[in-house]
Amino acid sequence: MLSRNDFELSDGKWIDLKEPTRDDFRKLATELKIPKRVLDNSLAPEHLPTFEIDNDDLTIFLRVIDPTKKVSGVSVQDLTTKIAFFIHQNRLITIHRMDPVFLEEARQKTKNGELKTVLEVVKFLVIKSLDTFSTALDELEVKTEDFEEKIFSSKKYRTLIREGYFLKRKATAYRKVLKFSQDILRGVLSRYPEMEHDLLGSKEILDRNLFYTDELLENISGLLNLHISLSSQKTNEASFKTNEVMRVLTVFSLFFLPLNFIVGLYGMNFTNMPELNWDYGYPVIVGFMIVMSSGIYLWVHKKGWLKSPDEVTEKLPN
Repeated sequence: MLSRNDFELSDGKWIDLKEPTRDDFRKLATELKIPKRVLDNSLAPEHLPTFEIDNDDLTIFLRVIDPTKKVSGVSVQDLTTKIAFFIHQNRLITIHRMDPVFLEEARQKTKNGELKTVLEVVKFLVIKSLDTFSTALDELEVKTEDFEEKIFSSKKYRTLIREGYFLKRKATAYRKVLKFSQDILRGVLSRYPEMEHDLLGSKEILDRNLFYTDELLENISGLLNLHISLSSQKTNEASFKTNEVMRVLTVFSLFFLPLNFIVGLYGMNFTNMPELNWDYGYPVIVGFMIVMSSGIYLWVHKKGWLKSPDEVTEKLPN
């Protein structure tokens, strides 16, 4: 349902429109003398920040943090909402779907006479719009620190990769919006260089938030790579331990396989077997088994199979 607020300023007028429908636009286009195309674009949810200059008319589409954003949101449309600014003949028209806190603050300041001109209202709204990203980036930093603690925690979190992916997607969405907003500011200043002093605060906030976003994005990417490296290292350690167990079992099998063969051979219950009635058969066979085991030990020792991989690595020449 359309909500409209009109404010008289010292050099013009501010018309604030909330939740207009396309049916409302037909009336507003005629009344406010605004191209219907501009009004229709203000409702398109997929619009990234952009601006258009037509003669002396200026149209700006900014995106601000959506106060009702989903916790699981990762796209620009999920995390932000759009505010359209249309400046025509000393008249400012703002169109928006949501109603961020700073808009109500701007309306109160205008009623109280603190914001007296169109430029003052635009300056206030732009600064506050960009400042909404400061709080969102602070929240993202807290989640990034929590993600870092989980990586080095002894507990196992199966969803760490997914959590890091969502953090990276959010940081990327914020960076995209801020980058397009920076392009808007440059375009407006190139067209209206006299506004550079008035928009200096906006430029500082935008540059700071963009730097902050780049830093967070770099940290999240680094943490993701670190988590993958640690996971690979743990997998390699588990494989190494398994290989060590198999190495020990293999060495033991070298000793016992020939001995088991002899024991199995003489354990066969045949009546006529050699050495069964020989008085020295038992000690000779036991001695032969000892000699065989000693021979296997010397052979295995010479091959270096009794040494651990760490001992072998230490003796390698530099």
